[in-house]
Amino acid sequence: MILRNFVVFEGIDGTGTTTQLHLLRDRFQTETPVVFTAEPTNSEIGRLIRTFLKGKHAVHPDTMARLFSADRNEHLFGSGGIMELVDSGHAVFSDRYLFSSLAYQGIEGNSLLPERLNSDFPLPEYLFFFDIDPDVAMKRVESRNVDKEIYEQTPFQRIVRDRYLRILENTEKQHPDMQVIRINAEARIEEIAEKIWSIVRDLPKI
Repeated sequence: MILRNFVVFEGIDGTGTTTQLHLLRDRFQTETPVVFTAEPTNSEIGRLIRTFLKGKHAVHPDTMARLFSADRNEHLFGSGGIMELVDSGHAVFSDRYLFSSLAYQGIEGNSLLPERLNSDFPLPEYLFFFDIDPDVAMKRVESRNVDKEIYEQTPFQRIVRDRYLRILENTEKQHPDMQVIRINAEARIEEIAEKIWSIVRDLPKI
């Protein structure tokens, strides 16, 4: 199922998805019915996930996969969630979605579990994939001067990028109605912003 007026930004850590979403939010007129969100969410489940991502507590990889799926289910179907917003005529932009689970959570633990947990969720109408060399991405992450998360290691990010590329290739073949837009995340911020705006500025479409 393709969810119209639902847009997702994906990529390994340090690709600039959050920066571009902030720029895009500033560009839309205030009266335009658009909503910007992210995963993990700010729900109790999402906040719990973030403590694990910071390495404050260790959990089994399969537990992480299940928590991300549970957070996503509330994100979609909970009160004020994505489904409700789209049904009411909004366009929803999300920083990360199920593709992150398939790319990240499939590396450790049960490799089949992430796909099984996320197979029933709808796909976005537009998927922007921010691609970048993991070495460049991790230099960006290190320049933030904040504690790194458990996945923000170059060898791990190389695996994640390779998995993303395979996942997108397979998804495009199976779901040609989903529009995949590849972004060179090493390009100038302004150049990337213009490309994104040229595609989404007329959203939401009735």
